[in-house]
Amino acid sequence: MKTCPHEGADRLLLSGSKLRKALSEGGDVPAEFSRPEVLAILREYYAGLEDHEKVEVKLTGASAK
Repeated sequence: MKTCPHEGADRLLLSGSKLRKALSEGGDVPAEFSRPEVLAILREYYAGLEDHEKVEVKLTGASAK
């Protein structure tokens, strides 16, 4: 944000915790976050995890907003 010339409304802020939570729960990830082929690989990875491999992501602080 210190070097981006765009206004706050034009920025996409997505914490790593929110991203992991969305991917692990099969939720939506903003298309602007990454290229579709990268998101497809991440979704495939998270979908392939066994229950014992999954990590519960609890959002706290700014990530919970």
